[in-house]
Amino acid sequence: MSLDLIKNLNPGIADLHPYEPGRSIDEVMSEYGLTEVIKLASNENPLGASPKALSLLQKSSKDFHLYPDGNGTKLKQAIARHENLKMENIILGNGSNEVLELVARAFLNPDSSAVASCHAFAVYKIVTQSSGAKLIEVPTKDWGHDLQAFHKHVHSETKIIFIANPNNPTGTYNTHQEVYDLLAKIPSSILVVLDCAYFEYVEKSDYVDPLSLLADFDNLIVTKSFSKIHGLASARIGYGISNPELIEVLNRIRQPFNVNTLAQDLACVALEDKEHSQQSIDLNRVEGLFLFAELSKLGLQCIPSVGNFISFKGEFNGQEMFKKLMERGVIVRPIDLYGMPNFLRVTIGTHDQNLRFLAELTPLL
Repeated sequence: MSLDLIKNLNPGIADLHPYEPGRSIDEVMSEYGLTEVIKLASNENPLGASPKALSLLQKSSKDFHLYPDGNGTKLKQAIARHENLKMENIILGNGSNEVLELVARAFLNPDSSAVASCHAFAVYKIVTQSSGAKLIEVPTKDWGHDLQAFHKHVHSETKIIFIANPNNPTGTYNTHQEVYDLLAKIPSSILVVLDCAYFEYVEKSDYVDPLSLLADFDNLIVTKSFSKIHGLASARIGYGISNPELIEVLNRIRQPFNVNTLAQDLACVALEDKEHSQQSIDLNRVEGLFLFAELSKLGLQCIPSVGNFISFKGEFNGQEMFKKLMERGVIVRPIDLYGMPNFLRVTIGTHDQNLRFLAELTPLL
């Protein structure tokens, strides 16, 4: 078969590294002959999904022959109540990643650029370069987004700025004032994407208030996910909130029926299960402090995190340590592709999971 057609790839795709998901439990069990494996690699909720949402699974099969509600009316109504917005301010995505892709498809092309921080979420580079555009990466400050410097990297061809708040994989966050100052400084023709996938875990008093920013700036879209705090990662459901004009534009290129019926129903219930969300936040707070302290006692360099994960490094090769931990039944995440060689990222699990991780890690140091 001739590969001449590869020559016609859009600019940026040829040297683009695909997103690498965390190793699955089944895959690791099969490869290493293990019978028990814990996965602390992908920032999933260790408490799982809302039990109330999961109860829907037993009665969800009656409508499988029907297409989903292409408008997602019921879920949009639930999100509108939750966010205190109107339905026309909301777009649903097959994960919040799809919203990021829609934004890139709408505004980026080979004659444009986007700006993001170094060590930021890998999907920003993927959606930017696959649109043929150039991604300009801003050096970090203490591993976090240096938003005060972002405007210096904005050029006439810049169309989008991506901000991960908190950022994955560093766990750092930016204050409301920092985001506000950036929005006030840049031209209103540049779209700012505020990625708040880990929004619910942050308990800082100066953290960003998305609704306040949306009220002041039309060139802002905020994305959120049901994969993290709500534990619905396998359902692939997320959303974006912005002004109705931008939402209408993105809906023009959104695929019909992009969010399946089961995902919409699960998300509706999960959004209302405040008890499960609070239990997840409380667990993350307690276990995050515990895990950070224990890793620090082992002499490891840990980046302070407001998310549900911690990135750390020590006197070891990250890839080798990753493999050694897998052999012992613990899956974490190497983050070389984020420009952080020898760092590992571990999801904050239950107390038992964290103890197991520490027990397997310690003799390897």
